[in-house]
Amino acid sequence: MNWLNDILIDSASPVPKYLQLADAITVRVHAGRIRKNEVLPSLHNCCVELELSKKTVEKAYNTLKTRGIAGSFKGKGYYISG
Repeated sequence: MNWLNDILIDSASPVPKYLQLADAITVRVHAGRIRKNEVLPSLHNCCVELELSKKTVEKAYNTLKTRGIAGSFKGKGYYISG
């Protein structure tokens, strides 16, 4: 998950952190840096790496689901659906 390391979340931005994360992942999917069926980092790992709360990461991942970019399997995590 090398792409996770280059995501920067700006605490001073008027854009909510969850949207910054969802947008950053969306851009990487469209650029081909994250491929279909690739598993997204666990909520815990994403929280630790980006210094975000679990609620923020969960909201970002659910936003990706709403956009049709990600899916999830209960107990297995989130993945890129296309």
